[in-house]
Amino acid sequence: MKKLNVLITGASSGIGYSAAIAICGAGHNVYGLARRSDKLQKLSEECDGLSGSFLSIVGDVKNDYDIENAVKSMIDEFGSIDVVIPNAGLGHFNPLEKGTMEEWRSMIDVNITGVLKTIHSCLPHLLNSSGHVVNIGSVAARQVFQNSGVYCATKHFVLAMSESLRIEFGNKIAVTTINPGAVNTEFIGHTANESLREEYKPRFDSGMNPNFIANAILEAIESGGKGIYSEITIRPDIR
Repeated sequence: MKKLNVLITGASSGIGYSAAIAICGAGHNVYGLARRSDKLQKLSEECDGLSGSFLSIVGDVKNDYDIENAVKSMIDEFGSIDVVIPNAGLGHFNPLEKGTMEEWRSMIDVNITGVLKTIHSCLPHLLNSSGHVVNIGSVAARQVFQNSGVYCATKHFVLAMSESLRIEFGNKIAVTTINPGAVNTEFIGHTANESLREEYKPRFDSGMNPNFIANAILEAIESGGKGIYSEITIRPDIR
């Protein structure tokens, strides 16, 4: 199997962190972008000795320059981009009348603009390599939940972007959308509404292990996004 060069944003925790380890462990090269240098260093240590290579760069997907710099640096190091996983994302849960524009803008900047900028910066390289976009959606991309209207809207965007890419470039690149349910990560910690955070935390604590999502991502990229791998919805076991 061809060794793939994979860019992951939000690589310092959660799904991105687990995906980097799974992909490196399968012999592929990963370039990680995230804000926290200490977490990236820990990830680098975990990937050390695996059959793939891991390199990283500190940056924020809210900053266009950071994304462009990461793409350029990855090309300089690995020579190509075969897969991009715009994984960086966050959620703030609040009723609309209690939420703040700061919360909403933060989600839009990361979950929409950051995803769009990452894909746009990588697209010329993906077209050169007949590459693969793996978008991280959510069950919220298909269903709207109470107290999460803006978050759900951002994930509807991710799904729409995947479909747009498939329509425009379906004969040139592969596109996969991963739609997880609750995953046991630090995700819920971003919610400032204390009562909702405490109410929802047990649901996330009992959610799926991010390694489970990472394995689905690995299976999708190694298949080239063909067939059933165009969209994968993964839900926690309800038993």
